Amino acid sequence: MKRGPLLSWDIYSVHVFNFLKSLKKKKDIERLVEFQNKFKWDFQIEETLFNTEYKAIIITDDNQKIIWVNDGFKDMTGYSLAFLKDKSPRILQGEKTSRVALDQIRAQLATDSFCQTSMVNYRKDGSEYMCEIKIYPVHNSNHKVKHYIALENEALLN
Repeated sequence: MKRGPLLSWDIYSVHVFNFLKSLKKKKDIERLVEFQNKFKWDFQIEETLFNTEYKAIIITDDNQKIIWVNDGFKDMTGYSLAFLKDKSPRILQGEKTSRVALDQIRAQLATDSFCQTSMVNYRKDGSEYMCEIKIYPVHNSNHKVKHYIALENEALLN
């Protein structure tokens, strides 16, 4: 029996894409739960990740040193966790990075507040991309902010 071409692939591919995306989120959640248990975070990980569109995740300590990035961050920027560990997210900044956005982030984090902004960042190869950032201060069991979780997406440059 001879079969024709698969006509439903377009419909099925959306399902596969969404399934793979949910697997990546589950992997990210599992890793963040490990950090939550280790550092005694008071943070709604699953709710935040499932209700927020993101590609990349960065966790920094209260000195803004990177302690972890997900695979999506490496895909988006070209930087691996091994390279970034204990470095500042400033490594992503360059000539066209907005000082206004950086001042906004600094001011919000100084008050332990959620921050959302967009700015030009730079990949490892030096190319520019517009980064949409949501930064969540993460409190520990003593109600002190000891870490920050940044969820990032790449937007189109104007």
